[in-house]
Formats: sequence, structure tokens, C-alpha cells
Amino acid sequence: MNSKEQTLVVHDPYTAYIRQTLSDQGIPRHKQARIVARVVELKLVSVQQKFAGIRGWTRSQLILLEQYFGKPGTPASKSFASDKSEHQHGASRWNAILKLSDAPQRCILQRGHALAVPEDAALAAVDESGAWVVISGAKVSKGKVAFQVTHMTPLPAPRVAVLDDESRIADKIAALFSRQGIQASIFNDVESLLEVIRVQPFEAYILSWDNEAATTPETVIQHIRETQKSTTHVTVLSGELHKQPAVVQDISRMVECYHVSVMEKPLVFEILGKTFHNILFRSLDSHSC
Repeated sequence: MNSKEQTLVVHDPYTAYIRQTLSDQGIPRHKQARIVARVVELKLVSVQQKFAGIRGWTRSQLILLEQYFGKPGTPASKSFASDKSEHQHGASRWNAILKLSDAPQRCILQRGHALAVPEDAALAAVDESGAWVVISGAKVSKGKVAFQVTHMTPLPAPRVAVLDDESRIADKIAALFSRQGIQASIFNDVESLLEVIRVQPFEAYILSWDNEAATTPETVIQHIRETQKSTTHVTVLSGELHKQPAVVQDISRMVECYHVSVMEKPLVFEILGKTFHNILFRSLDSHSC
């Protein structure tokens, strides 16, 4: 083995597993780091260093990677190739919302008996409009029935893909979602988004439809609905539709055939934020139509 071959050796077993999983999906080695960078929200050079064995994965990064790629030898990892949208169903395992800061976090809750004195408990589970919410015991309203938290596992933030070649809008959406406990991945072109979702889909999509762009997001929508057979939420953004009858016709077809929703630019960001909060946090069955 020469020195050039030795630099390609991956020392970390989990990195090797990710490499093999992506290779099994037909993803060339030179594109694998870019896809993983999207999953863990790292710079490409950082993932390349981890692939080369120069740096290791942190605990939080491994949790995120295992959510999407599974663990070697587990049923989740074996089924990854046959059902790429499995994570969408796995995401529905969450049954409560953790609210210890301004940004909510989905979690898996096991609750016990009703608490006689909720304010004495570090954590308490309360029913808010039909959804279980875990808060500090000290914040339970007087007279509110609260339950013991016997076990609680926080989950990674839900991931949303934002496709828009106008970075100003995409950055605003990402900042808004970050404050709401949602991880937004920004894409500037259709092909880069398709490259990622072929390996690992998102829980929801925001797709800008610009008739002047080289490619509309129609191929992305078709891939989500027809290839992946996914009913996950898709919102199409477009501006001044009343002035673009051709665009109206195309988007209307997407609404009719693929059940997407539509928001018109300029966006009212507060409405967008509330809409996606309801989709990703308030409904325990947000992935079913």
C-alpha cells in the first residue's frame, strides 16, 4: 500500500459505516462528505477531516448521524437502503415538547403519577391543548394538574429544507426557525437539494418557485411524492402570482397533483413560523395526510 492509499484509510468504525451506507446508495466517494456536512450542519472541510480520521465525531454529532443512518448491524441500518423515508415515521416517536428555553424541543416522555406539589419537582409534564409539554415544576400554573416525569429523552431538532436562490430570504427563514427549535438547511439550487434528499429526506420543505430560474422545484416535488412516496409537508413560495399566469398554472398543478401549500412573497414571516411550528411540534401525527 503506497502513501496515497494510506491517506484514504478511515480509522473510525462509524465513519466507515457511513461511507459504506452511502456507497450502497450509489453515492460516489467524492460527494459523500458534502452530504454528511448537510446532515450535521458542518463545514465541508471539517467533515473531510473526520472522514480522514484527523478529527472525531462529537457525541451530539453521533446522535444526529445515528438518527439518519442508524447503527451498524441494527434493524434501522439494514432497512435504510430499502426505505429512505423511514426517518419520517421515526420522527413521530416523539410524544411531548420540552420547554426549558425559548426554543422548544421534541422529546420522548414517560410520565408517572400526578404531582401533589408540582413546584417542588425539577420537571413536570402538563397537558397544553392536547399536547404533552415538559416544563420546570416551578412554572406550573396554580391549580394546573401536572405529572411526574419518570424519563425524558430529548430528540434532535426537526430538519426543514429551504430552497431559495435569494439568500436574504433563506437566511431570514433559517434565523426564524432556529429561534423556534427547527433546523433549516439552505439550498440555492434544485440539484444540490435533490442530491441530499436522495440519501436522507427532510421533515418538511420550503421551495421557492421562480419562473426566471433555470429549473423550477417541480422535480423536487415529484421526487418527494412519487419516488419517496412521502406525504411530508411542502410549501411553495412565489411572488406576485397575479402577474404570472403561467406560474399560476404550474403551481396550481402542483397543488392539485401533489397537495402542496402556497405562500406568496413578500412573506409574512410570523405566519410562516406559526405554520411550521404547528406542523412540526403541535401535531403528534404531522406526517400523515
